[in-house]
Amino acid sequence: MNILQEIVAAKTLEISSLYAQHPTYTPPEPTECPPAESILFYRRLNEAHASGRRFFITEFKRKSPSEGWINREADLSAQVLAYAEAGASAISVLTDAPFFGGSYEDLKRAHQTLQSREWPVGRPLLLQKDFILDPVQIHAAKKNGADLILLIAAILSPERLDDLKRTAESQGLGVLVEVHDDNELEKIAHLDFPVLGINNRDLKTFRTALNRTNVLAARAKGRRVIAESGVLDERHFQMLRHRADGFLIGTGLMKNKPDKRQERGQTGLERHFQTQGKWLFKACGIRTAETWHHLLDNPLADFIGINFSPKSKRRPDDHTLAAIKNRPDPHAVAVFYQNTETEIWEVLAQFPFKTVQLYAGDVTPEFVRQLKVRVIMAVKTAAEQSWENTFEHSIQPYAADVDCFILDGARPGSGERIAAQIPEDFPYPFLLAGGIHEGNLADMRAWRHCIGVDIASGIETDGEVDLQKIARIGGWLKKANDYSSVP
Repeated sequence: MNILQEIVAAKTLEISSLYAQHPTYTPPEPTECPPAESILFYRRLNEAHASGRRFFITEFKRKSPSEGWINREADLSAQVLAYAEAGASAISVLTDAPFFGGSYEDLKRAHQTLQSREWPVGRPLLLQKDFILDPVQIHAAKKNGADLILLIAAILSPERLDDLKRTAESQGLGVLVEVHDDNELEKIAHLDFPVLGINNRDLKTFRTALNRTNVLAARAKGRRVIAESGVLDERHFQMLRHRADGFLIGTGLMKNKPDKRQERGQTGLERHFQTQGKWLFKACGIRTAETWHHLLDNPLADFIGINFSPKSKRRPDDHTLAAIKNRPDPHAVAVFYQNTETEIWEVLAQFPFKTVQLYAGDVTPEFVRQLKVRVIMAVKTAAEQSWENTFEHSIQPYAADVDCFILDGARPGSGERIAAQIPEDFPYPFLLAGGIHEGNLADMRAWRHCIGVDIASGIETDGEVDLQKIARIGGWLKKANDYSSVP
């Protein structure tokens, strides 16, 4: 069995236990759905959208199948209050015990904690997050203080999902309906539900791909979209901010609590994730230990690219490889171009990279889906090739299985500008590459979904990485991040 099947099997046994704990409970007959505006969750989400604010659902979870123990000793009340004070619109509490270390008692305590305070703009809502198969779980969620529940399309037939949704709404609970691929969305698209959760994590393999939200959100048919899983910091947020109305974030905040202070009209969560926009900077071709350590000590770039291509003149020396092992960085990117799949696996086995950059056409979509690390997919664009052909063959086959794209020139690493005409409405977040330097950074403003730049030759002087150029580019982008310049 895969992980999801194991969870469902355990949940089936748990449901029998819940009926024993609630001996007088009888599942109700599903009723007509009440008006959406009568459900507090839907109303709050619409109000946030109308005011231009992001709807953050922060999550309390002690562990997960993908991470193991995240924070075994976490103080639930302190964490819930920290989330609320940082501006959370809702707080998710895991009630699954064996796989996530949660309980209904956690949900009850979270409710009591929030009820103990006065909240000027309304108490944050509580999401009971679990693998719901039966109405008795909804009954237990309501009894322990939940305002909304999660229903997962991967484990429910459309008919069962609809029945459970109506059961929940008849008790005043909102419903977040979750899918993680196009097939799941297609099978429930005919149902009437106002909020679609898109899980960037495959529940069968627990692999994460942020661009899944951007792909599926285009098919949401007017529903509000909540992006779930995989957002650890402001870098990841930029890859999703154009398409999602809200964000369900757990692991990143369980490890690093947000600041609760409000500044310049922004909540702690809004500042934490830089919700108004941030230009990203990938400094590529770093190949000396001295430069590696300098960029770790002085975070001028959002991503540090280490090139393993057999075709590249920018491969790291042995001292740099040793530095990567001895002092790893979570934002380092292993760059592969015309490498074999075996070479890629060997590098990932030796070095602690959490993100790779691949080139479309070098590897298959099936290979990408086997990787457990994050994937940035680079695409070569040539003037003589139609954009429609590039999109169909080099972009769309990978779109739901990567975090974001890089649009590069026809000869990667050459410093040549992109000659192809990238459409202004290119639909997915991307970094602009190909001959970018400190004199033409403003070019990225031409595309709404451009979220930053990837620079190699433009950070060099006489063929060597120039730290002063990196500092100037980083400074320019930081000034541009005053939000007035962000499209």
